Amino acid sequence: MYLDLAIEAARVAGRALLSRYRQPHEIILKGARDITTEADLEAEALSIACLRRGCPEGLFVSEESNQAALQSATQPVWYIDPLDGTTNYARGLGGWCVSVAAAMAGEVVCAAIYDPVSAELFSAERGHGAWLNGARIHVSERSDLGDCIVLMDWPRDRSWREQGVRYFARITPEIFVPRSVGSAALAMCYVAAGWADAYYQYTLKSWDTAAASLILAEAGAMATDMRGQPTTLDTPDWLVSNGHVHPALLALGPLDSERLVVS
Repeated sequence: MYLDLAIEAARVAGRALLSRYRQPHEIILKGARDITTEADLEAEALSIACLRRGCPEGLFVSEESNQAALQSATQPVWYIDPLDGTTNYARGLGGWCVSVAAAMAGEVVCAAIYDPVSAELFSAERGHGAWLNGARIHVSERSDLGDCIVLMDWPRDRSWREQGVRYFARITPEIFVPRSVGSAALAMCYVAAGWADAYYQYTLKSWDTAAASLILAEAGAMATDMRGQPTTLDTPDWLVSNGHVHPALLALGPLDSERLVVS
């Protein structure tokens, strides 16, 4: 039931976003290199309304209006990113999506990530695999870094960008090619589908990762923080891969003396 509802909410928001795509937008500055638009707010309202109709007992954690961390043993908590990749969307680029997940007692139980431009729906239900438009997906089998595409995104904060540049400088000579998507949720789905082999970012939020984390797990991916520790919904720094190249990517990480404290 929750998966169907997550998919419906993602599609409702996605259709609204697509109707406004490549039109003028009201740009609202939330912080340094951090924007939202009127389309983000409309998509969030539509997705939450859809979820409330189908799950009136639900609680909400979402990017634009419900950011407080929540956990309940008896009520589902919905994690919503109504527009992941706002900068891409606002500039008319591709690489944006809607991300919806439900968690029970802190464990994500279902996920839907919808890219309206490509009409690609990534979904997962715990214990039942990961799917793209109804077809099962799995991570790649590449084990040589030299054959790997590694995805990444740029933190907004200057200090974290500098951290990312240090890691980027270490891995780039060793891999086939790096790419930046502009949407954490989509980048993680691309790893889950085997189109890319790894992804990293230092400053993610729970609404960025909740849905993607389950899709990754069900597709056979490995996810840790940048130090190799297990991730949770509160983890800001993520390294995800097909598993085969994970140790090599961790080994290329910054030295302890160079690491910044995640805040």
